[in-house]
Amino acid sequence: FAQWSIEKTEGPGHASELAAAALAGGADIVAAVGGDGTCHEVVNGFFDGKEPRCRRGVFALIPWGTGSDLSRTIRSPHDLDDALWVAATGMTLPTDVVYLEYAATEGGVASRVFINVAGFGMNGDVASRANQGTKRFGGRATFLRATIEALLDYGSWDVRLTWDGPDGPGRWEGPVLSTFMANGAYCGGGMWVGRGGTMHDGCLDVTVLPPTSVGKSLFDTWRLYDGSAWTTRGARRFRASTLTAEPVEGPPVLLEVDGEQPGTLPIRVEVLSSAMQLRGGWLNSPLLESGSATWRP
Repeated sequence: FAQWSIEKTEGPGHASELAAAALAGGADIVAAVGGDGTCHEVVNGFFDGKEPRCRRGVFALIPWGTGSDLSRTIRSPHDLDDALWVAATGMTLPTDVVYLEYAATEGGVASRVFINVAGFGMNGDVASRANQGTKRFGGRATFLRATIEALLDYGSWDVRLTWDGPDGPGRWEGPVLSTFMANGAYCGGGMWVGRGGTMHDGCLDVTVLPPTSVGKSLFDTWRLYDGSAWTTRGARRFRASTLTAEPVEGPPVLLEVDGEQPGTLPIRVEVLSSAMQLRGGWLNSPLLESGSATWRP
């Protein structure tokens, strides 16, 4: 017979501890009730470094947060009854998770995993502003306001990227405004930065946006929401299973991970292919879908 319990988080990082304890206690399904930050912590509870704590454990989501961008990718409904039904009976798929090493805000090198989207450059500034400001108007308004504020304080960062992936190794160096590393499809309250990608292919869809004038950046903001940001002049997109990013010069390059701002570059990223079981509201398996709107450098 079914058994279940509800555990309330008491502070930052507690959701990871609760998830790890639930898996150790034999839980078959661990569901996050919250937004992307809560999902991020619960997913980290499934892992000890790069290693899954429990291969049989299933992660599910009851959307209840500001951005809830992961729920868009996995088709998790926002109606409570429907979300509970999907968490209990939905399609379960082996899903990629991304291991990340980075320079922690408190000093030293830290690591964590992420399941949705990470980035650096203006992304980190946007995440910091969104988390410090009011969220009472919802995810899209919160992140759009933070994006516009960050653009008005305009800056760019010189970085060096090195990667490997299904299309072979690559290297690039230059100034960036924002960089998105998408395992999932959406971030920032509905920004469609992973269009054409999938969480089940063993690689990230990386989009690098170039610095430009404030006016041009503000004008092109809509491209973040319709999935065409990578078509902006001077932008580039590629697929990567491993990636390193290092600052070349200038101020610290802020990092954003699933809506949080934990540190800065340098970073090292590795996709852990099919590393966890994820339950979503898909009507058809995305494993059977084909086609990718990727740009090759």
